[in-house]
Amino acid sequence: MIMAGGIGSRLWPLSRKSYPKQFHDLLGCGRTLLQQTFDRYSRIVPLKNIIVSTNSAYSDLVREQLPALSSEQILHEPTYRGTAPSIAYAACHIKRLNENANIVVAQADQLILDENLFVKTVNAGLDFAAANRKLVIVGIKPTCPETRYGYIQAEEHNEIFSDVAFHKVRTFTEKPAYEFAKIFMESGEFYWNSGIYIWNVQTIIDTMTELLPDMMGELERVFNEYPNRDERRRRVYDSYTSFPNVSMDYAVMERADNVYLQIGEFGWADLGTWDSLYSTFPKDKSGNAIVKSRTITYNSHDNVVVMPKGKLAVIQDVEDLLIADVGNVLLVCKKGKEGDIRKFLNDARMKYGDEFV
Repeated sequence: MIMAGGIGSRLWPLSRKSYPKQFHDLLGCGRTLLQQTFDRYSRIVPLKNIIVSTNSAYSDLVREQLPALSSEQILHEPTYRGTAPSIAYAACHIKRLNENANIVVAQADQLILDENLFVKTVNAGLDFAAANRKLVIVGIKPTCPETRYGYIQAEEHNEIFSDVAFHKVRTFTEKPAYEFAKIFMESGEFYWNSGIYIWNVQTIIDTMTELLPDMMGELERVFNEYPNRDERRRRVYDSYTSFPNVSMDYAVMERADNVYLQIGEFGWADLGTWDSLYSTFPKDKSGNAIVKSRTITYNSHDNVVVMPKGKLAVIQDVEDLLIADVGNVLLVCKKGKEGDIRKFLNDARMKYGDEFV
């Protein structure tokens, strides 16, 4: 299951409501983030078993970028209600197709450097989930005290399954302050939360039914009473706005007692912010990340520059700036101010409506 319904507001103005980040070729490799994710998981599961969950506004973009998918493989969310309802809907849909299915839930905005090791890791997780009533989350060993990621604390004790270690999860911490992130990294007990989940379909449905009974009860009713796919979709649409707006981590993973961490060492990064793009992109000798743009710099250091095709940027005597000229928005601000991006976006919406959103 590929989750591809977010707006990507932290990457505004590159990521827009009408054309979010997952549909962009951010890395300049000729494939969008969604297409790269699809390619990656096509090495793990048959094409017919790939499900994309997206907002109904983006279903045409999904079909355009992934023409190999049938309409049955695209789940539409009528409104954004967080990752927990999205995953619950997909789990019920998948169970109808195969009540013994094992599932890997994928984010559509991640960088994976070693795809061979990634495939090996996910397959090991699927084998573990098939044999145990456990929820698996893939954790990444921190390389720096990063504050943009969530952290997972793992028990020292582990279960060995087919020569792979799975650690019982002790705690989740969402985006800690730098001082705590440093302590977490140095302790050796904490891992970055990759947002990659692996489980058996019945295990996740049983767990969510216990923790989110009203939502799961409604989904179960719809899937039991309406065998026709189109009618079932309409009924889910009718119910969806009543579902809680909550993340999978907060609603389920932090509360369940059967969560295990599998360590991923395949080179991972989340591409959800300008800071993450800066970390990922190659830099010039002055530390500037020039993102698919024609730019001349003079005495300028550690900037991110994004220009449209056909436009030249000439930059002098500036440092640590984000300079993004995208569509009808020019954004110039200090780099590393992730929270401010959302404020800029919300202020633009309040003052001018959706014209610049």
